[in-house]
This record gives sequence, C-alpha cells and structure tokens, in this order.
Amino acid sequence: MKKNLLVIGIALVFLPLAARAQMPSSTDACTQAQLDAQTDVNSTLWFGAGCLLGIWGVGAAYVIEPSPPASRLVGMPPDYVAMYSDCYKAKAKSIQTSQAIKGCVVDAVFWGAYYIIVYVALASSI
Repeated sequence: MKKNLLVIGIALVFLPLAARAQMPSSTDACTQAQLDAQTDVNSTLWFGAGCLLGIWGVGAAYVIEPSPPASRLVGMPPDYVAMYSDCYKAKAKSIQTSQAIKGCVVDAVFWGAYYIIVYVALASSI
C-alpha cells in the first residue's frame, strides 16, 4: 500500500513537469511561424503585382495582411497562438512588401531603359 502511494505521489509531482516540457515555447512559435510564412507566401505573385501595378502593388502588399491557416493552431495554448499569429503576419507582410518593391524597381528600370533607347533613336534620326 505504501509502495502504491509512493508511486502515485511521484507521478503527481512529475507528470505536470513532463507535460509542461512538451509544450512549445514562444520562441518556437515565432520561429515556426516565420518558416511557415516563407513557404506560404507566393513571392512570384507579389513580384508580379509590383511589376504590373507599380506603387499600387507595393501599397497592396503593405496593406494586405495574411492570416495563418487555423488548422496549424488547433489545440495550441492561447499564448502560442497569439505569438504564432503575430510573427506569421509580420513575416508574411515583410516578404510581400519586399517582393513587390523588387518588382516595382524592375518595372521602373525596364521602362526607364526603354524611354532612353527610344529617345536616343529619335535624337539620332533627326
């Protein structure tokens, strides 16, 4: 009887510690969210938006804030969900905006070169 009580007592002390050790930490949440955002965001789409829409594409990339899929957050503690969501949104928005800016710059360089070439061709024909 004493042996059973001792085992139950030890289990009651160490089981909560083991369960807590398995809970993801907030740094794990942020790291995982950033990795997921990198794989989820369609960089080509935002680069194209920057090329085709110019500054409007950059503005759209900055304004549109993607949300993480809810299926990734099922069963997680509230602080993990909050940290994951914040880090995911920040990283995804950063990727979107930087790709749209790159597209806008490429578009501006292309059209700048085009106008210079046309100007030189017209100037030399006069």
